[in-house]
Amino acid sequence: MSSRTLIKEVESYYGDFLVRDPAGLGKIYSDDIVFRDPLYRIEGLPALKAHFREMSRGLTQCRFRFEEASITRDSACLPWYMHYAHQSLKGGRPLCLRGCSLLRFSDKVFYHEDFYDMGAMVYEQVPLLGSLVRKIKSRLRQG
Repeated sequence: MSSRTLIKEVESYYGDFLVRDPAGLGKIYSDDIVFRDPLYRIEGLPALKAHFREMSRGLTQCRFRFEEASITRDSACLPWYMHYAHQSLKGGRPLCLRGCSLLRFSDKVFYHEDFYDMGAMVYEQVPLLGSLVRKIKSRLRQG
């Protein structure tokens, strides 16, 4: 599969994350996939499938909108916006998070790392903790 075709497959899978079956991950990820984000390091396709099943609990919405990817022969930088709603965050109201994925691949993706602001995703959405995090960020911006 060409690098551009593989990236299109990744974008398609994450387009509406909740309607996708984790069993289909083998089409885009290698058996020895390493998946990282600010919270997790997952190794191996079976562990990634289990992680995605668990991660979906509580989500009522999860769609990704992708911007133009920067693609080389064996890697890609894929900027995105995740539109999500979780029953435990902001009363289940829709939220949006900006992030970027670094993908390394040969015929399939063998390394996937997501970069995003964990505070914006979770901490700022929790009532008391959110106001504290926003206050700290404001003070940091003021210098």
